[in-house]
Amino acid sequence: MSIRNQNFGVERVGGTGIGSKNGQGIYTESSTAKYPIGQKLELADGRVFRYGSTGAAVAAGLLVSQDVSATSLAETDDIVIAAANGFDPAAGSTQFQITLGSITADQYAGALLQITDDAGEGIQYRIKSNSATGLTTSGKVDIYLFDPIKVALTTSSDIAIVGNLWYNVVGATAGTDYIIAGVTPIAFTSGYYGWFQTAGIATILADGSIAIGDNLTLSDGVAGAVQLKDAETEALVGFAAYAPDTTGHVGVVVQGLVA
Repeated sequence: MSIRNQNFGVERVGGTGIGSKNGQGIYTESSTAKYPIGQKLELADGRVFRYGSTGAAVAAGLLVSQDVSATSLAETDDIVIAAANGFDPAAGSTQFQITLGSITADQYAGALLQITDDAGEGIQYRIKSNSATGLTTSGKVDIYLFDPIKVALTTSSDIAIVGNLWYNVVGATAGTDYIIAGVTPIAFTSGYYGWFQTAGIATILADGSIAIGDNLTLSDGVAGAVQLKDAETEALVGFAAYAPDTTGHVGVVVQGLVA
């Protein structure tokens, strides 16, 4: 469910309009979470935001991306553990164990666990929480799901974990950050929570010459900036609303992100 804001008060979510809801505004950061990661906020002018957290300090007006090294797991074979110690990958269960080192508590909370091959493949589950490595069993991580397992997993099941797009975001860098999570409406402190714009007109740091109406993508030379999209393989961020200075910010009609 998204929050709809019919009022343009900057320090609160809803003001006093229809569907209003008081809370943390788009120009405020918080050291503690005020909403679930991924909460959606829609403004009457077409701007859309998602609630998230930072993994590093980020300036205002920059593209951000999830730090996948901390929140995701590439496809990994044969790490599901057979039933033991009260954990079971059977159908109907919501908790099981995997073999994985150096994981901290709730590092994957809110992420999607995908079964990529063998038993149970083609199904994904949202992770409710996870233990640190070794909490219950040496070398093992306890996984707790929101929903019961549909098809039983086995020790041959291959898994991958895709972290929440708006958790632990950092300034986006071409070549490593392929999925843009949003735009910072303010400067953020590392480890703080706030709103990241995902649709509508935003202001983003410009890199190079840009004309009105140009298709824009993540800059390959300036972290968090946009540049002219000149290759089919480059992901669309949006369209330039006007021609900016080559070293300033530009208005962008953001369209290429997960709204």
